[in-house]
Amino acid sequence: MNKGIFYGIGLGPGDPELITVKGLNALKKSDIVFTVKSQQSNRSISGAIIDYHNISGLEKNELLFAMTKNREERNNMIKQNAKIILAELEKGKNCAFATIGDPMTYSTYGYIKKEIQKLNPDITVITIPGVNSWSALAAANDTILVEDKECLCIVPSYDDENIVNPKHKNHTTVYLKTYKTGKSIVKKLSDSDRTSLYGSNIGLENEFITTEPNQVLKRNNEYLSLIISRSKKQKIIK
Repeated sequence: MNKGIFYGIGLGPGDPELITVKGLNALKKSDIVFTVKSQQSNRSISGAIIDYHNISGLEKNELLFAMTKNREERNNMIKQNAKIILAELEKGKNCAFATIGDPMTYSTYGYIKKEIQKLNPDITVITIPGVNSWSALAAANDTILVEDKECLCIVPSYDDENIVNPKHKNHTTVYLKTYKTGKSIVKKLSDSDRTSLYGSNIGLENEFITTEPNQVLKRNNEYLSLIISRSKKQKIIK
């Protein structure tokens, strides 16, 4: 029996219209699409994007992943979910793993892909990139990220240590995954020579964007949130 193709598809930051044509076509070629629901969120954004496009005959399967610091628990869930997907691939079904943002950037897809390839190296894997969240936030706020010889630094903000890095003071830094650390990061940046552009739920109905630290500090923690920081000398954040 021929094995199915495994597609990794980046859906973009949340706006269903930001999926690429190539990504949408891959979904239409798939028999099953697997989406992610984390324990930190009561909804699957990726599932909502797929529902929006209403692809005929596409079976949907939502997988739960543990976003925990317990490496063993996290790895066990990755292995368990990879086996679920592989079982369908070995039946000859084309399977898509759809994730918000880009599948090769801080994504659960990378772990799943490696596990499937380890279990069965003969599976054909096709990865389709997606629009990332910091590009969407910059566009929504009409903010230039970098120019000329400036550097763009992407930081996963699981903790807020060393947030103001003097090595990068004249460059742009993006802090991702700020649902626990956002308030602390914004406070530290406001006490430095850095500006901060905070965004949450970019492209969704409850999108929120601000450059005012006090506006962030009085909000609840938000799962889909990030911060773009620039030196005050660069003067490009609205």
